[in-house]
Amino acid sequence: MEASKLIFIDESGVNLALLRLYARALIGRRARGRKPQKRGRNISIISAISLEKVVASVNIYGAVDAVTFEGFILKEVLPKIKEGDCLIMDNAKIHLGEMVREIIEQEKARLIYLPPYSPEFSPIENFWSKVKATLRKLKARTYKDLIEGIELAMLEVTQKDIRNWFTHCCYCTS
Repeated sequence: MEASKLIFIDESGVNLALLRLYARALIGRRARGRKPQKRGRNISIISAISLEKVVASVNIYGAVDAVTFEGFILKEVLPKIKEGDCLIMDNAKIHLGEMVREIIEQEKARLIYLPPYSPEFSPIENFWSKVKATLRKLKARTYKDLIEGIELAMLEVTQKDIRNWFTHCCYCTS
């Protein structure tokens, strides 16, 4: 199957307590930073990426359940897929609903689940890494700033980034 037909779908969570993982300080000094006392409620992001672009992305306050995930597939992903596309996702319980498989196959697309514990085959994991790195850099401490940061992080993902992630995950992109 051609890499151009693959669409990877996954969800991730962010909150107000995202911090940089590394810091700098003068020699002999400890790097210091402030961590919020309360991280607040999680914002879940569900996204789908193809070789060409971010196909769809939605932010949700709180956790993603099977019904929310099915709604994302129906309203955001299905209108953008073509016959012969292949939707790939991990084996999270919310992805395993029979309704998800039925609605995807009605559109003449395929659904493939990745083997358990195999993020190395999913370029969307690299996508999350870049999005979260941008959010850590921004240090959003209000929900308004966090939502704006998510939008900014999505805009920073380039087609070149996505192609490189597909290649890194061993999908032929040439």
